[in-house]
Amino acid sequence: MLVDGAVATGVAGVLALIASADLGGRGGIGAYLGAAALGALMLGRRRHSRTVLILTVLGLFAYYAAGFPAIGVAVPVAAALYSAAEAGHRRIAVAAALVALVVSVVFRLREGQDFGLVVLYDGIGHLALMAAAIVLGELVRARRRIAALTGRQIALEAGRRVHEHNQELSRELHDSIGHALTVAAIQANVARQEAPHRPDAAVAALDHVARALSDALAELRSTVRTLRAGPEPSLGDLGALIDTARDAGFRVRTAIEPVEDPATAATAYRLVREAVTNVLRHSAGRSIAVEIREDDGVVLVSVEDDGSPSGPEAAGAGLTGLRERVTAAGGRLDAGPVAHGWRVSAALPLGAAR
Repeated sequence: MLVDGAVATGVAGVLALIASADLGGRGGIGAYLGAAALGALMLGRRRHSRTVLILTVLGLFAYYAAGFPAIGVAVPVAAALYSAAEAGHRRIAVAAALVALVVSVVFRLREGQDFGLVVLYDGIGHLALMAAAIVLGELVRARRRIAALTGRQIALEAGRRVHEHNQELSRELHDSIGHALTVAAIQANVARQEAPHRPDAAVAALDHVARALSDALAELRSTVRTLRAGPEPSLGDLGALIDTARDAGFRVRTAIEPVEDPATAATAYRLVREAVTNVLRHSAGRSIAVEIREDDGVVLVSVEDDGSPSGPEAAGAGLTGLRERVTAAGGRLDAGPVAHGWRVSAALPLGAAR
């Protein structure tokens, strides 16, 4: 908010300074009020960037129609063009810049101004300034997206290493317990065969069985302790995920109720993580709404963004894997376009995720 206020003050100040030069037209308090109004529009540039851009262009036309001193074309709309491009509305920014420039050039030529001055001097300068504002907005947006995806890549690499470690543990567990159970089965068969004739041999064989089973149980307990060392994710871990989305330039609204069951909470976390990751990677929107609540023994999870409904569904196997996990837990997962973007939602029966 402080940044937006500074931008609004800066735009209004620069336009008022240019207007004070009294380059044609009638000055006075009206020109300064027009400059202040164009600056005030910048207060909403983050939340309503497209609307602010359109109103800025229309306000510029109204300013000149009122006969106020010239303030140029590119300077009044540069901040609005940057904000629209930063928000991902590149086409609207380009269209608005062209409309403002073409209307200005046509109007000045109809007034009889020199073609070389209007088109080759002022026109090229205004075009370069507006293009620079749009490119800067695109670069800032790209940098934020890259930073968010880099963080996600680090998390994926950590997850891959944990997965490989768990696979190694499972192989060791299979080998050690398989060996112990094989020995136990052989010695149990020996004890059965020797029991009628050589009781001492049968007892020795049963001792081997007991030791083999004891070793197997010890190995199993050790592996379980190792696996339990890494706790399941919880809804408390969503803070870092939401911060990542905000760092990428998204506005995130959350309505998250606590979930008592750890397994269900872990599944809800994974669902939100995958949905938000898909938004970061594929959506052209600017806002994300995350909701988790309990309703009659069912945990309802929803992640919605305001981007084009072109489909994070096609992002890969992430949502497919989540749908299988949710279905196995007795729940339901839906993903698809809505009126103003894309939504991933799920219903998870409490306790079923175990």
